Amino acid sequence: MVTYDSSGGSIPDAPAPSFLARTVFNTGHKVIGLRYLWLALGSVLLGMILSLLMRIHLVWPGAQIPFLSGFDGIPERYAALTMLHGSLMVFFVLTTAPQAGFGNYFLPLQIGAREMAFPELNLFSFWATAASLVGITAAFFVRPDAGVTLWTASVALFCFAALLTAINFTVTTVDLRAKGLTLPRMPLTVWAWFINAILSMLIFSILLAACVFLLSDRLLGSQFFSPLTFLAQQPVAIAQTTLLYLWQRLFWFFAQAEVYVAMLPCFGIVSHLLATFSRKPVWAERAAVLALCAVGVFGFCIWGQHMFSNGLNPWSPLVFSVLASSLGLPACVLLLSWFGTLWKGKIQLNTAMLFVLGFVSLFLAGGVSGLFLSRTDLAAISVSDDFVTGHFHLVMGVAATFAILAALFFWFPKMFGRRLHEPLGKIHFWLTFAGVYCVFMPMHWLGLMAHSRTGDIYSANAPFGASLRTFVTVATILTVGAQALFLFNFVWSLWRGEKTEERNPWRATTLEWTVPSPVPVDDFGQVNPIVYRGAYEFTAQNGTSDFVSQSVATSPAERASQLKQGAEANAKEN
Repeated sequence: MVTYDSSGGSIPDAPAPSFLARTVFNTGHKVIGLRYLWLALGSVLLGMILSLLMRIHLVWPGAQIPFLSGFDGIPERYAALTMLHGSLMVFFVLTTAPQAGFGNYFLPLQIGAREMAFPELNLFSFWATAASLVGITAAFFVRPDAGVTLWTASVALFCFAALLTAINFTVTTVDLRAKGLTLPRMPLTVWAWFINAILSMLIFSILLAACVFLLSDRLLGSQFFSPLTFLAQQPVAIAQTTLLYLWQRLFWFFAQAEVYVAMLPCFGIVSHLLATFSRKPVWAERAAVLALCAVGVFGFCIWGQHMFSNGLNPWSPLVFSVLASSLGLPACVLLLSWFGTLWKGKIQLNTAMLFVLGFVSLFLAGGVSGLFLSRTDLAAISVSDDFVTGHFHLVMGVAATFAILAALFFWFPKMFGRRLHEPLGKIHFWLTFAGVYCVFMPMHWLGLMAHSRTGDIYSANAPFGASLRTFVTVATILTVGAQALFLFNFVWSLWRGEKTEERNPWRATTLEWTVPSPVPVDDFGQVNPIVYRGAYEFTAQNGTSDFVSQSVATSPAERASQLKQGAEANAKEN
């Protein structure tokens, strides 16, 4: 584990690192965080192209798609395309970017540490993640049977890397906080990364074990998931079905909680940015922290919600439905905290804030449709997966992407010393915001049409349903095309963007804004930061500014006021 000399003594000059030490073997948390972000950026671009190909194939199945012209037009190829899209977006975008990307870069800065607890382990985790990306992508180009084996091995490698990353985040948060940074003073982003790391340790270990068992069955002839082991005297049909039950138990224990692995860091980012751009403390901050913890706890308890048609105990659907519906309680607490933070705030509608508000809108809309899916009767008679696809993408896919984009616009000056172009960013936001609603809201209607028993006029295969699918496809093409604005803005700003000489252009309160932009190699230099106050003090008393950084010492008047408030609270309790 990394330890620091707090004496403030001078550090002897070290020889200049070699090229490999500065590139391939660089263990700096900022370098690794940026690499995770580059990996996520490449994955999201490829994932969007794949989604566009799938939509075109669904509406115009006879169209010649250049990317797929060299492959056989068989169902296995389309299934492989869907699996590649989902793997890229879930593993390498929604899981990697908010936690491993922004978390690696800003967690040490926000807690006053100079490095992650285990830098070498952090480096290994990144290269293992990169290798798993190569393996999952290569699985698409080989025979289906060999492709499944390669995909499973690559997912196991990703789970191992994610497990190591989660351990690193947990130890860093617990052991390397700066002096004075107590748990109540931690920013909500740190809370979200910390809770998410604990959640990741538990669920990625389960999927890792399941993948290892499955590989053992495929390569070594073991019988971890063999129906013969459990039902040797039963008919073959029953044995094959039981095989699916055993795998699904382990898979859904991971997959349902994986939704919250992707969303928890986004919740922290949204709360953090809402306070910063509303110039107000987070409303009901401690309740929001407890809500984050509750989301993590409930994530373990509702995996059976996706196993409604597998012949479980008759009471199981009721239990899992009640638990799934109970997720609305912590979600409502978070929503109330966000709306309370916005209430009577001095709202700054820059691009980052627009994406945050877009996240709140999408999360609310997708969460309402999730309440319908918690009903077992609706899920059990499912004929089309359009409703589930629309709900899933609104809540996890698009909403999380909006939070990632908000974080990128917010922290871009700190990472690169330049600003993203605001007018171009706002155009990109409005095109994307309108586009995703045009894509995924009609999917809910298509899914409900499939449930209709009143006649074929409203069926998903009727002319009206076909026209709706065409509308969704056209909206997808336009929305994916709008992302070219962001790509141009990102690349242009890296080289020609407006430079930010000041350390704190957003007038934020957390510790990362006390160091120069871009962040130097040694982060805080020779001085160890000390935290004196909470993370969201935007009501300064001196009249010169509307915020106070966490590293600013409390004045005698403030200390007297705090003591008076504590005495009054104790008197009320007594």
